Amino acid sequence: MTKLRALTVAAGLALAGISIAQADTTLVGAWKLTTGTSAPCTLTLADGGTAAPGSDCASGLDAIGHWKTVGEKLQLLSPSGNLVASLKPKGDSYEGTRVEDGRKVALTR
Repeated sequence: MTKLRALTVAAGLALAGISIAQADTTLVGAWKLTTGTSAPCTLTLADGGTAAPGSDCASGLDAIGHWKTVGEKLQLLSPSGNLVASLKPKGDSYEGTRVEDGRKVALTR
């Protein structure tokens, strides 16, 4: 009975991991990134957690180099791994704040 319970728990964890990985792939692609009242710029999220801000991104936002999900939150990170902004899902977009100055950040398609 112990083996069956262990297999059941392992299978459940594996399925949970698969669903999290699939959720991450929906984030891959080009997004419009807005901070405060600034004009949106392009941020491309790629497989493997890399991020590439467009040349139209203002200072501070051009320092984004990585992304990851933590629970339902999306974190935008600098190339060295420092947190730049933390965002929560809101419909088909994400909203949050920039760590540096607390300004509102939005990510939309």
